[in-house]
Amino acid sequence: MTRALPWIIALLISLTANGVMTGLVLHQVVGAPRIDNVLPQDDFRPPPPGDGREGGRGFNIRAFIRNLPDEQREIARARFDAERENIHGLTRDARDAQWEAEQAMRATPYDAAEVAAALSELRARRFAIESAFEAIVLDVIADLPTEQRLRAMEAGRRGPPPGPRGRRGEGRRGEGRRGPPPRDFF
Repeated sequence: MTRALPWIIALLISLTANGVMTGLVLHQVVGAPRIDNVLPQDDFRPPPPGDGREGGRGFNIRAFIRNLPDEQREIARARFDAERENIHGLTRDARDAQWEAEQAMRATPYDAAEVAAALSELRARRFAIESAFEAIVLDVIADLPTEQRLRAMEAGRRGPPPGPRGRRGEGRRGEGRRGPPPRDFF
């Protein structure tokens, strides 16, 4: 063993550590997908940059409705008012299916087939909620000019403007106020 060998080993360890740290910093700076945003499927690939699907936040219906022309906004509100009980029922069903799936996962002995069936039912219930919202959105945008439709859709993708967020019952509705949102909430 030569006198330089420990120094060479230390240099290689240092270079490796610096490379790992540089990679982690670059990963954060360039906005690469974070591990908590990656779906568990093996074939998942993040969307290409610039295609309008960055962020993974989903679609914000309130921001979408706020950016509709006045006439279409009133139509959307009327449709949501008409479908409110149906959507509440679908939401309750999804909540019940969520509870059933959690109970199946906690059961002793564990029954994988029962868990799979419960999760399948939960997916079906969530899909029913999404379908109800989609039907309303499609009805509202059917007669919009292209420019207005694209502006409302982009607002829905971006979500609400940044601002203070409080606990339920605070903020826009008034301190501690419960009940349906005011008419100008959308």
